[in-house]
Amino acid sequence: MPKSKSKKPSNKISHEQLGRMMQSIYESGYIDRNTLYKTSFIKGVLGGLGGVLGATVVLALLLWVLSLFDQTPIIGPLFDNLQQTIESKKTQ
Repeated sequence: MPKSKSKKPSNKISHEQLGRMMQSIYESGYIDRNTLYKTSFIKGVLGGLGGVLGATVVLALLLWVLSLFDQTPIIGPLFDNLQQTIESKKTQ
């Protein structure tokens, strides 16, 4: 049975058509460019902040899980080295 190629939707819009549509939206007064820029900026800042906070939580959980394996022969020395590095960075 031959593999069928997945087709993209036939209602493909070119970049030029999309640009004309956006221009007509701006000209009609439906949305203001400054409002659009402000909301896009705030959305980007909040997205970046969410990514940083999420990575911090995941890293904290990872370190907590690694601290549970302090007595394990392979992970124990690695964790000790990591803990010494963190403590030396705090004092600097």
